[in-house]
Amino acid sequence: MASGPRKTVRPAKAASASVTDESLTGAQGAAEQPAEAAPAAFQEASLEAARAIEDAAQAVQEQADAVEQKIEEAAAPVAAAVAKAEEQAKEAAGAVGDSILIASKSLQAFSAKALDAYRANTAASLDYVQALANVRTLSEAIALQSEHLRKQYETLTTQAKELSALAQQVATDATAPLKEQFGKSFKPN
Repeated sequence: MASGPRKTVRPAKAASASVTDESLTGAQGAAEQPAEAAPAAFQEASLEAARAIEDAAQAVQEQADAVEQKIEEAAAPVAAAVAKAEEQAKEAAGAVGDSILIASKSLQAFSAKALDAYRANTAASLDYVQALANVRTLSEAIALQSEHLRKQYETLTTQAKELSALAQQVATDATAPLKEQFGKSFKPN
């Protein structure tokens, strides 16, 4: 073994190695200060975030209101056009109804006139047959037939003109409400 003075290790003093109450209280105080400051900083940051969210929500609401206003402005002419088209459709339906009513009445008049012509032609034909039954010679029969054909030609010509004029009047009367309505519907404002 080696010779020399021997060093002995002594345990350290308890006072220097141990933490005193004073130093502990100071350390706890320092640790508590940031812990108390953290909730206040968090609260302030939360308030700032809430304000920012409110500002963003208000900006979004303003944009939504502006978009809604633009949509309403754009929709107003369309709504007016639709209302006008509906009104014109109602008026057109009324005009069609009037046209049908007028056409019905006019066609009744036309039918009555055609029936009168048919009756007159039938009566003339019956008179011709009766007269033909009373003829005694072939020359009388030919003369009677010629006279009957001439009268029938004149009668049929007159009847055709009357019926044609009446048919034109029926068409004019029946289309008058439609012409008037289409004139109103397609008239520029």
